[in-house]
Amino acid sequence: MVNFLFYKEFLFIFTEEFLCGVRAMPSGSLAESFPFYIKECGFCSERKFVPGKQYSYNDYLLLYSIDGTARYTKTKTTVYTQPHSVVMSACNTPLTFTRVSREWNFFYFIIGGSHAKLFYNLVRTQNNIILSNPFVSVLDSCIELYNILYNAEDPARDTWLYLNSSLLIQNIFNTLYELGHNIRKIKELTPAQETVVNMALKYISDNYKNELDIDTICNEISFSKYYFCKIFKRQMGITVHQYVNEFRINKAKELLAYSKLSVNSISTQVGFKTPLTFMRAFERSVHMTPSEYRSYY
Repeated sequence: MVNFLFYKEFLFIFTEEFLCGVRAMPSGSLAESFPFYIKECGFCSERKFVPGKQYSYNDYLLLYSIDGTARYTKTKTTVYTQPHSVVMSACNTPLTFTRVSREWNFFYFIIGGSHAKLFYNLVRTQNNIILSNPFVSVLDSCIELYNILYNAEDPARDTWLYLNSSLLIQNIFNTLYELGHNIRKIKELTPAQETVVNMALKYISDNYKNELDIDTICNEISFSKYYFCKIFKRQMGITVHQYVNEFRINKAKELLAYSKLSVNSISTQVGFKTPLTFMRAFERSVHMTPSEYRSYY
């Protein structure tokens, strides 16, 4: 997964020095010999963004929203991107993104290649949005892909560049397909299984300030620990431990933004055993310290 310090340094470098780092990649027989290749890539924080206008029906936009919120309209329906959501769209219907939060940072890639259409059709959704989360490898792959493309010295002759970028694109598509598969599995859950997860979510919501572990939750809802963990992961996409941590972090965000409590007091209020554990968990999730978050918001 993305190392916090690397991620934080990466964002700082590119948002401070390259407010919109964009690079068009040369096309040709070498690039087109691979299943996937990148025609253009960028790391941006623009207020308004219209990608891919000059590309064809067989080229595809992949946009990863890192933080902030933006909206776009397709077939008279307004859709909002959230942090860690992925937008996939054919370039024959350009989308206009408008930033609605103070900041919006994102990667984008224009993808071509003999396999692009097939894999696009495998992962596409009705509104073009695929909900990811920071616990899967999509963001890692986007950072690595952008880094090798943006820093390439002679991309037109770089076989290694095209080979690795093609593999990274396929890895992104595979992960997105798996996310979609998991969502379909969730829809197949029986009402009884959904009820068990909902009971657990309510218990976590009511007791997040107290010490929580899987045994305690399973005892409360009277359900097998092994079976419950499988159902919870299938429905929520993350483990129970990860969900509890994220729930507590979100509560901490509210207190940091709207209260004058100290960071140590907030860590206790939201159920972390020690301030150090809280600060480490907060940085992994939000990519900034609690104090930085408070001053930012």
